[in-house]
This record gives sequence, structure tokens and C-alpha cells, in this order.
Amino acid sequence: MRRVIFSGTSEGKTLCQQLAQAGLQAEVCVATEYGKEVMPELSGITVHTGRMTTEQMTEFLHGAEIVIDATHPYAVEVSKNIRAACAQVSCRYIRLLRPKTQAEGTVHVPSAEAAAQYLSQTEGNVLLTVGSKELSCFTAVPEYQERLWPRVLPATKSLEICQQLGFPSAHLILMQGPFSTEMNIALIHASGAKWLVTKDTGAAGGLPEKLEAAEQCGCRVLLIDRPQEDGMTPDAVRDLLLGKKPPRFPLFVDLTGRRCVVVGCGRIGAHRAEVLLRYGADVVIVAPEGEAPAGAVHIKREFQPDDIHGAFLVTAATNQHGLNHDIYALCQREHIFVSTADDRNACSFFFPAVRTGNGLSVGLVSDGSDHKKTARTAKKIEAILKEEQE
Repeated sequence: MRRVIFSGTSEGKTLCQQLAQAGLQAEVCVATEYGKEVMPELSGITVHTGRMTTEQMTEFLHGAEIVIDATHPYAVEVSKNIRAACAQVSCRYIRLLRPKTQAEGTVHVPSAEAAAQYLSQTEGNVLLTVGSKELSCFTAVPEYQERLWPRVLPATKSLEICQQLGFPSAHLILMQGPFSTEMNIALIHASGAKWLVTKDTGAAGGLPEKLEAAEQCGCRVLLIDRPQEDGMTPDAVRDLLLGKKPPRFPLFVDLTGRRCVVVGCGRIGAHRAEVLLRYGADVVIVAPEGEAPAGAVHIKREFQPDDIHGAFLVTAATNQHGLNHDIYALCQREHIFVSTADDRNACSFFFPAVRTGNGLSVGLVSDGSDHKKTARTAKKIEAILKEEQE
């Protein structure tokens, strides 16, 4: 599998280290030489340096099967370009989401422009910890050269931006974070800041330490909110790339009047049919033998492909592994939910152990490693539900 990671964050670096430790290969793209410098040499990890346009990304991603976007949470345009390139080459795109930090007592604004507008209505010095890319927005603040103290990366490009915008050298703080609470306190005191402007960079970006320092110094915090995104946590991305499946999602649906087909009428098939009937489903059992529960339609013959026509879900519970798998493949082609009783890898839904009582319905599934634990836990839940009824 060709894996590509767009990095430049601590989460991206950690993910690369985890893949290397597992003996897996990946290609990592970083935009700058500085990004390459902070990426350690890792076995199986190839680093590509340089910014790419959407067209260049598209060309680069030909043949890739999965792309992890582990760029900065505020790199909106970069993420947009990566998604577009993945769509062009039909490659799976996953956004790695940096966990957020609870930031109570702060003033929230949606953008750097909004932050500058807000500061224009305030007084006092400002410690800017938003990087160099959006510094130009803050030149709109009256007397910005006197009030603002930018903290940026110790890179030539960052220094050039600050100088071009007219920030005095005495106000420039060129340092690599994240910083401790004590360092933030020292910089707040050194700048005489009454306001600290930051982004929601999370724990990886040192936000908790900034908030703690500001509170100790009596400094107000202006927080630029993070763009809304869908994605996966770092742990979930790691597990996905390492082949570890995430927990099964408990989905509860209304089966009233829906056609549900059970193939096989042995102990498991009959039990599943009975459970489906309890939830209002129109149950059809296809099996040459067996005793169907009352209320189910029993077609006493061998399974035929047309039997799944119009079904909302199908459960394959015959004593023939090959037939169960054929039913699974057929349902996958027809986009019908299917669960096979003898192969957890041939399921698009998992039939739960069901317990009801006191107006509650509980469905329980395992990760497939210990079915007895599922049964034991289901009995405990059943006892709790009975206690609630008494």
C-alpha cells in the first residue's frame, strides 16, 4: 500500500514514528526545509520537501491508496488542495484532527481579520502568537508598531515578513515553540501585554500553557477559532494505518414493516428471526428445514439470489460457510446490510446481543475476540434492566 502523509505538525511526526516502529513505509510531504529538519530520519519513511500546487499534488498522488492530511489545523487552503487532488486520483483522503483544548474565559473571534478589528477597539500592548502568515491583518490595528509584539518562527522568511510590515526589531520574538507556562509568563511581562492573541492550536501547539500564563498575569486572551472539519483523531488514524479496526458503531433503526431476510433456520437463524420480529420487522426465512418462529414467513427451499430483492437487511446463518460468503458478496453488490453468522469479516452490520426492559433497548457487540464476554455482559445488563422495572 502506498501511504502519503502531508505533515508539518507534531502529530504528523508522531504518526511517522509509529509507522516506522511497526515496519511500515510511508511518504511524507513537508512544505519547508524547516519542516524537513524537524522530521527525524526514520526507517521506511521518505520525506519530500517543497510546496505543491493542486496540479502538482495530483501528479504526485497517482498510485497512492490513502492520504493522511496532518497539516496545521488552520492550513485551510492546503487541506482544500489536498482533498481536490485526492478526488482527482480517486484516493482515500483522511483529515487528522488535532484534539481541541477547552478555553474558558477567552474572547472568541472567527478569523485573524476579526481579531485585528476587535483589537482596534481595545487598549494596551498585545502579544501576537499566530505566526507570520497572517501578520498583515494586524497592521490594521491603530498604532500597531507600538502595541503589537509578534512571536514567530526563527526563520529568515518570518523575519522578512515582519520587517516588510514595519514591525520594529525590538518587538520581534523569533523563537520555536511550544513554550512552557513560565516562558509565556516571561514574554507577557517583557512585552507588557494586556492581550494575548492565539489560535486554538491544542495541547500540541502549547495552548494550555498560554492560557495558564495569561491567567496568572491577568492578561486577556483573544482566541481565533479553528475551522470546522470532519476527520479522525490521531489514535484512530494510527490504528487505521496499522490495520487495527475501530470499535463497531451502535446504530439503532426502526425496522417496522421492513423486509428482513434470514437465510438458514437452525438455532442461530431462528433466534435472529425471533429478535427481528420483536422489533416489528417483516421477517422472511429461507431454509429447506427448521422451525420458524411464529410471525415469520418460511420459504422452505434452498436460497436463491432473488430472495434478497427488496430486503432492508439480510443475515446469513446457514451451516455452509461458502454459501454465507456468497450471500455477503451478493448483498454488498446490491448495497444491502448483511451479517454472516460465521465470519465477522463478512459483515456490513453486526447482529447484537439484545436486552430490553423498562422502555430501554440495549444492543451489545464485541470486537470479535471474546463472544463469551459478550454473553456474560448481556446477562448483567439484563439483570440491571429487571431491577429498573421493580
